[in-house]
Amino acid sequence: MKFLRACSATGITVLLAACGGGSGPSDSEPPALPLQTPVLASHAPIVNLEGTLHVGADVAPPADRLPVLAQHDGTSVSHGTVRDGVGEPELIAYLQADASSYLTSGEEGNEDVQPLPDGLVFRFAAMPPTVRVGEDIPPELLHETVLVVQAINAALPREWQLRFGHEPFPADTSGALDGEILVTFAPQEDWSSETIPLIGEDIGLAEPEYAIVPTGDPEVPWRIEIVAGRIWVDPSQTTGQERLGVIAHELIHLLGRGHVDPERFPGTLMVSGGSEELSDHILHPLDREALLAAYGRFEPGLSSDHIAEELGPWSDTTMHVRGALGTDGGEIVFGAALRNGLSQPWAVGSTPESNLADNMELSGSIGWSGRLLGLTPLAETVAGTADLTVELATLSGKVNFSELEHWPVDAPPGATGSGATWRDGDLSYRIEVRGNSFNQTGGDGGEVTGAFFGPAHEGMGGVLVRDDLSAGFGGKR
Repeated sequence: MKFLRACSATGITVLLAACGGGSGPSDSEPPALPLQTPVLASHAPIVNLEGTLHVGADVAPPADRLPVLAQHDGTSVSHGTVRDGVGEPELIAYLQADASSYLTSGEEGNEDVQPLPDGLVFRFAAMPPTVRVGEDIPPELLHETVLVVQAINAALPREWQLRFGHEPFPADTSGALDGEILVTFAPQEDWSSETIPLIGEDIGLAEPEYAIVPTGDPEVPWRIEIVAGRIWVDPSQTTGQERLGVIAHELIHLLGRGHVDPERFPGTLMVSGGSEELSDHILHPLDREALLAAYGRFEPGLSSDHIAEELGPWSDTTMHVRGALGTDGGEIVFGAALRNGLSQPWAVGSTPESNLADNMELSGSIGWSGRLLGLTPLAETVAGTADLTVELATLSGKVNFSELEHWPVDAPPGATGSGATWRDGDLSYRIEVRGNSFNQTGGDGGEVTGAFFGPAHEGMGGVLVRDDLSAGFGGKR
């Protein structure tokens, strides 16, 4: 069963500095971040914020909102709660408006294009979909698609994070298989004939596939769920920065979200014509919380009158752990945030003036040391040492987290050595350096994503994401 959503993405602008590959660094401009590839889609996003690099989710608390409770080897450790979420009433109102947004959007007289039932919360049901791009896609468009997938995955439960297919699909592919989301970049006149009629100057369109599934429940004998989909983006009508918002808008459509009133909900990508409020991190808090609710609390095809009941308690208060470490190249801050069952790590530091490989003051084996701070899904704080070593000749190395200890649920961290050993106390990962970033290539379970900080790479930091721990880390040379 096919439904079409002709959605105008015109006007979306996402102000991400240096988001593309671009040219090499100049005397006044720091180097661009390296192009992302499908193998990195499971890693955390890295955003260049015009002078700072931000690794991980956009959840860092203001420095003055948390008390400093301990000093860990030169790192100031803060812990506590901050009321910084969207909140239950606003989220319910948004999801109810979203559930009521699916109306007929198709060609008059086309019997294959059917009206969507009003008042349902749509989502994939069986497994996380796999995003695939078409063959011969330019590296920069592939990079932008991976960036969007990374940003969306940072908001989803780990078991529902999008996969990214390493093999592109052929140009003559007619439709997505179950469990696939196909991303096609093409001029609007080359879009599938099934997507017409087009609206004005639309530059992006989502084409979902739905299935009616029997439930075995006599009271609710069937449900509607998303099983596949395709998005179309006209790259000739957008800049690299604008395309990030367009791609995200259409992918979120295929994850089940519709359009809402921009005057009532200005802080979301999911308004026709784009969001008036822009985000350096692509998604807005309301976008992220709606995805978490739909894939963390709801069954597919939930009726709008059951949203509040199925959502359950939804907190606007976040537990944070935060570390701050001073270096000659500026302060590095890192930590993790836990709210509504999702623990999200982050790290922030100043942007280097050159790529690590181009720093003529460094040679041989270079080391950085500092701390790791994180939270388990049960709200236990975990802390330990963080050591990174890089061989400049090969741009490879290791990051080790050792002396890992934890404190009881909801308890603040104490002095080093005052907690109980977490797991076996050690984690180790092999990494490779790309520009001013680094990614795990092997080792223990989980994913490590990091960056170098400071004008002359005086610092490093990043995030570790595992099923049992989400942590930020930072260190100095």
